[in-house]
Amino acid sequence: MSTEVFVSYSSQDRNRVIPVVEYLRNSGISVWVDEGNIHAADLWSEQIVQAIAGCQVMVVMLSGNSTDSHNVVKEAMLASEQKKALLPVYLEPAEIPAKLQYQLAGIQHLELYGQDEQQVLEDLANSLVKRGVNREGETAVPQSTTVKRHERPKVTPQSIGQSKNLAKSIAWALAVCVVVLLGLLLLKSQSNVTVQSVEPKQEAAPSRMHVNIPIPEEYPMAKPTDMPFGVMRRILAISPDGNHLVYVCTVENELYLCLRNLGDDTFKLLKESKGGILPFFSPDSKWVGFVTADKIKKIELSSGLLKNICDANNPFNGATWGSDGMIYFGDSEGASFLKVSENGGEASVLTDKILRVLNPNVTPDGSGVLFRAAGVNVFRGAFSVYYIDPDSGEITRLGDGVMPDMVNRNDLVTIEDGNLRITEIDMKSLKPVGSPRTISKSKILYRKKYGAQYSISDNDILVFLKGVSSSEFQLTVLNPTTNESKPLIEKHEMFGQYSVSPDGKKVAVEVYNNQISEINILNVNRSRLNTFVNSGHNYTPMWSPDGKKLYYSSNRTDPTLFELYEYDFSQRREKKIDLGVSSMGVFNISDISDDGEKLLCFGTEHGAGLNELYLVDIRQEEKTRLTDNEVTEWGAVFSSDEKWIAYTSEKDMEGSYAIYLNRFPEMNKETRISAGGGEEPKWLPDGSAVYYRNGSKWLKVVLDLKGESEAGEPELFFEGDYVNVWGPSHDIFPDGRILLLKGEEWMPPTEIDVIINALDLAL
Repeated sequence: MSTEVFVSYSSQDRNRVIPVVEYLRNSGISVWVDEGNIHAADLWSEQIVQAIAGCQVMVVMLSGNSTDSHNVVKEAMLASEQKKALLPVYLEPAEIPAKLQYQLAGIQHLELYGQDEQQVLEDLANSLVKRGVNREGETAVPQSTTVKRHERPKVTPQSIGQSKNLAKSIAWALAVCVVVLLGLLLLKSQSNVTVQSVEPKQEAAPSRMHVNIPIPEEYPMAKPTDMPFGVMRRILAISPDGNHLVYVCTVENELYLCLRNLGDDTFKLLKESKGGILPFFSPDSKWVGFVTADKIKKIELSSGLLKNICDANNPFNGATWGSDGMIYFGDSEGASFLKVSENGGEASVLTDKILRVLNPNVTPDGSGVLFRAAGVNVFRGAFSVYYIDPDSGEITRLGDGVMPDMVNRNDLVTIEDGNLRITEIDMKSLKPVGSPRTISKSKILYRKKYGAQYSISDNDILVFLKGVSSSEFQLTVLNPTTNESKPLIEKHEMFGQYSVSPDGKKVAVEVYNNQISEINILNVNRSRLNTFVNSGHNYTPMWSPDGKKLYYSSNRTDPTLFELYEYDFSQRREKKIDLGVSSMGVFNISDISDDGEKLLCFGTEHGAGLNELYLVDIRQEEKTRLTDNEVTEWGAVFSSDEKWIAYTSEKDMEGSYAIYLNRFPEMNKETRISAGGGEEPKWLPDGSAVYYRNGSKWLKVVLDLKGESEAGEPELFFEGDYVNVWGPSHDIFPDGRILLLKGEEWMPPTEIDVIINALDLAL
């Protein structure tokens, strides 16, 4: 049987499209679909052109991703030119671009969201048969029940005011609207209300409504470069009772929490929250918690009383407050999963089986904590959503997605490709029930690693920031002398850590595909990326001094075990370096000696806690621990004479991390050389100074290491909004130019979206 149906879709929707394809094939319909990820490779091959020419019907899977896809538009236009029947299927509400409106005008469509999915799939199969597609065993075509005349979906008004002046003029009206709606919601939610009489005609429950709150000019929302390490974190939250909204703002170059009462038009700067980010509310909505570089804190909303909950080290991966009176958070950027009483005290370990926790969130019934991680005892890899029972410590994987939350006791909410989705979970088996449904028609601003900008109250009010997020970056070269920058290559990818070859002609760089890291080699002159090994899960590349070998770490054979590898380009051969008896749960390379025989590394032995510094003798295959502190230390680099090393440590906690200098190999003359925060030190090629990163600024410290070591005061080297990836995220060419990562331009939000009755998916 020839292939009669061509399915056009965006590769970002693959997980939602393939089940539809499988259903059609199981129904006896011949389907052609790009299962080789051709779209992701940005190719439009002869194979696709031939498949369109040979098909009877093209099914166009419509979403925010596909309508933005150049290839999907081109496929639909080609099919239309060849007089092929088109059948649009909406995966979610989506705006149809002008270049597709002509092809789809007047055509009936199906909506695979907010309806009986099984019925829609059956109607899809029947619609294909009506259009002449053969279906094995088909004797009659039932009447479709979910097919609709194709029109551009109505878009919920996204803004009440388009300018700052207009926003001010409507603020009072917006406040009144919110007061009325909240009143109706609260009335609806009170189960103990006594009904005095029954009227012949009662008012209907409040319907779903979408409004916007303008952000006041005096309290602008914080931007990524304001955040610790220059990375965007979650910056807004709504109280469980839906009465208060809080977000992170910047006032006089300092971070604060700004409180908005949704029942009126008041914004209040919480002055005691200075330096605070990642807000979270108490279950009774009376307190707002937040984190700083070295503390977990809370403020009572009624009095403004500030209380310290506990000490912490870089708790910048999130915190959550449970109905059991415990606050759960990730310490040392998620390296330790801790809990502490809401009344304060010393934090204790919730579990030592999670090596890097992101975005913890307590379930509504308080039975467990949701979070994101690479897995049990896994530090790096594909991140998923997990659930932990605080009493038993049992950990269960729930599925994929970013920034997990749970509403209505058993509905899991996650972000996938910017869309807010809800999946029913059987809380006994912890298995999904049915398919995910889309909550919001708007794309939500998010970062795959650090979370999404949304929050949902217990009484079904959703607050969020709109935005389209991209995880693809561009390798960019900066001349720190002239402050001029230009792309190294035009290609955008999801890049990670990288290393410039000694001659500056090549760059070894982590490239992520579906959360799996591969190391590619970029030939600078040819602007071409190539792989050199077939296996994935390779990290932290480092060139040998002669540029003939590359060293890297990998957990390819066992996600819980890190090993070191050497690749010899002259022999085209990979070799594993034996690290001895003790196994490493985390291991990363940060520098290599001039003779190519020693590696500076950082990592953690199984069950040993936080990152320490290590020295690896490549020839002898010996590993030696250089530090033994109960704090995270990483990213050590050699001085030119290799008598000193510079590294990042959270020892003093003045501004998160700090940069230290220490005599090598004795490690007996430790000196802090940074002022305030700092991470990712690098030596200038002439060895005269160390430069390091502090958010969006790079500072330089001139050093005199002859005799008694002396360090000058840090001075600005250069600055810019460059991406901060995990591990060192910049390197230096032999001529002094700096290699950095440039991401999408930050667009400051001017309003916060609010949806009343957000889970009313029938609308």
